[in-house]
Amino acid sequence: MIETRKSFCRFCHAYCGVEADVDVENNKIVALRSDHAHAVSQGYRCMKGRAELERLYHPERLLSAKKRKDGLLTDIPTPQALDEIAEKLKKIIDDHGPHAVAVYTGLASIVLSSSGPWLLRKWMDAIGSQSYFTSYTIDCPNMTVAPHRFWGAPVPLGSFDMPQADVALLIGTNPVVSHLPFTPQPNPMKRLRQALRRGMKLVVIDPRRSDVAQLADLHLQVKPGEDATLLSAMIKVIIEEKHYNEEYVAQYASGLSELYEAVKDFDLSYAARRTQVPGDQIRVAAIMFATATRGAASLGIGLHMSRHPNLTTHLVMALNGLCGRYDRKGGLVYKPMLLAPPLPEKAPPIELPLFTGLVSRVRDIKAIYNWLGVEEIPASCLTDEILKPGKNKVRALIVLAGNPALSFPDEKSTIAALKSLDLLVVNDLFVTATAEYADYVLALKHPFEQADVSRTMDFYYPVPFMQYTKPLVTAPEGVMEGFEVFWELAKRLDVGLDLPGISMDKKPDADDMLSALLAGAEVPFDEIRKHEGGHVWGEWEPEDGCIIPHMIGHPDKRMALGHPEVMAELREVRAEPLTDTSGYDVGEKCAFRLVNYRMREVYCTQGQNLPSLHHKAPYNPVLMNGEDMVALKVTDGDCVLIKNDFGSVEGIVKETDALKPGVIGMAYGWGNPEDTRNIREKGSNVQRIIPDDYRFDPVTGIALMTAIPVNVSAMPKQS
Repeated sequence: MIETRKSFCRFCHAYCGVEADVDVENNKIVALRSDHAHAVSQGYRCMKGRAELERLYHPERLLSAKKRKDGLLTDIPTPQALDEIAEKLKKIIDDHGPHAVAVYTGLASIVLSSSGPWLLRKWMDAIGSQSYFTSYTIDCPNMTVAPHRFWGAPVPLGSFDMPQADVALLIGTNPVVSHLPFTPQPNPMKRLRQALRRGMKLVVIDPRRSDVAQLADLHLQVKPGEDATLLSAMIKVIIEEKHYNEEYVAQYASGLSELYEAVKDFDLSYAARRTQVPGDQIRVAAIMFATATRGAASLGIGLHMSRHPNLTTHLVMALNGLCGRYDRKGGLVYKPMLLAPPLPEKAPPIELPLFTGLVSRVRDIKAIYNWLGVEEIPASCLTDEILKPGKNKVRALIVLAGNPALSFPDEKSTIAALKSLDLLVVNDLFVTATAEYADYVLALKHPFEQADVSRTMDFYYPVPFMQYTKPLVTAPEGVMEGFEVFWELAKRLDVGLDLPGISMDKKPDADDMLSALLAGAEVPFDEIRKHEGGHVWGEWEPEDGCIIPHMIGHPDKRMALGHPEVMAELREVRAEPLTDTSGYDVGEKCAFRLVNYRMREVYCTQGQNLPSLHHKAPYNPVLMNGEDMVALKVTDGDCVLIKNDFGSVEGIVKETDALKPGVIGMAYGWGNPEDTRNIREKGSNVQRIIPDDYRFDPVTGIALMTAIPVNVSAMPKQS
């Protein structure tokens, strides 16, 4: 019997609706298609989502727990693996204290609502460990630091009301591929095109002519790493020519004069030379954004991983603040969440400090409260927290749906750290690059084998929509969900989880865990479960004045345009040497700057092994302008060596006109060092040329992972 069931994709956080034809008798999905009745995705699904059955039924998918024995991973019953892991954890805690046990949760776990950071912080608290790390701080801790400086507290103004916007300014982001939620998702191209047909203007700042840049009315193709200068020049134009919203700024902002003092020396001629964007284009972009009635500026990974990430994020926020784009229709607005308690009218500031009080043993980096309000040490510290001797050295690491071996800076040190652990446990669908060094690998259920809700998009859906799904098929015996692994370990370690209704006497199922983690939601979990295919709870119309000034945390109840720490950093930027090369320092002999970018065929380190996606993209090419290829005497498919003072990596060159001469592009998440295949089959790990302790952000520790000065040379051609 074939039964059609509704669910949603969890390859990424966009949660596109799907319909599955299930052979009930044989417990198998025989067909998967987009759900055209889905209230949000409306039939959209990207190529990764269309490959999801390949992931579910991949011949190399883990279907049993594994233990390393004589250097090889061999099958072991899951209960036995859990017993042995718990025994080793107990000994490490007894001998070295609970902080010696660390957990790292990757991006693939954040889309699973019963596990991920919502649960794992509870588990860490239960064993008494501070050593908690997530993928959030690999690439976007600035999204905690800058807003806290700007507002003085977490402020829920992140949903872009694009349907009512007259202008959108997108900086270092390509939502068509990344599906980042700061523009309406999913089906981003359709939503952008609808807005443009309606008359919205689009300005894009990006070193690469990305998918979204090709739609833009104006594309400022900035020199990588020079965003702070470009944004400062735009702000200078807006203030000097009085294009800002004077009434809004007078009522809700402070520090206008301090901001102007910091940007006044970023004149257009200076900015043009430093950014390689003509001054008249900078001015047109500033005026186009500022004089529109409604709109917003939004940023992405291109700024998060580049130079001065906290500063550039603050400058983007300052643009929105100057132009009156917060808490206003058509701008960045508050959207009530269905899975959180409702905000009271005129809610006071959220009392959550930026720093937790905990300081890493590495480079004095402070722990922060992340986007979920959960305490974590920045992931940039984890490698050295393992390698550095002394009290609280990390000796055991449990990884949930993450892949540090391919996503952390400094591949060599990362692998040395993984190898040196007393205990490494990896929970995943496959033997990943990180699992190559694991003592135990626990097989996780595929998302279609799990009950779930579309939690991560709750604040960002363009309508008040939420979806629950039952498992589409039953998982093989011995394959577990993430929450099951940590509940079982907690029970064996004789600790409890501080969650309502969760007992250590009876193992919870996924619905029990979801109910506990969603306690206090505005729409009860039991109500959400009633609606197959999801449900829209009434209409939502953005309102002006829902959040500010009452939720601003600064004593004066104003957004801090001229925050002193930010202004000091901006003055440092203006004092940096102005070089005409690709180096940042005088005498730094580099001919190129390398930018990191996302490939539509993969989701960070996932998808590279799926046949249909691998056929389209068997490796991550080195994108290069044709003029540079002529100068280097290379053609498409040739091998080049990318090198800097830290390391080198080989790559396969591919011509593009989307980058200017002197700029190359390469995606990360490829090139498993234990994979013996050629780089034409496995790709190249760009992290080999990225140190974690040089040109890092001193506040969050994030490494410089894009706009990297490098040299490129041709490799000998193979006969």
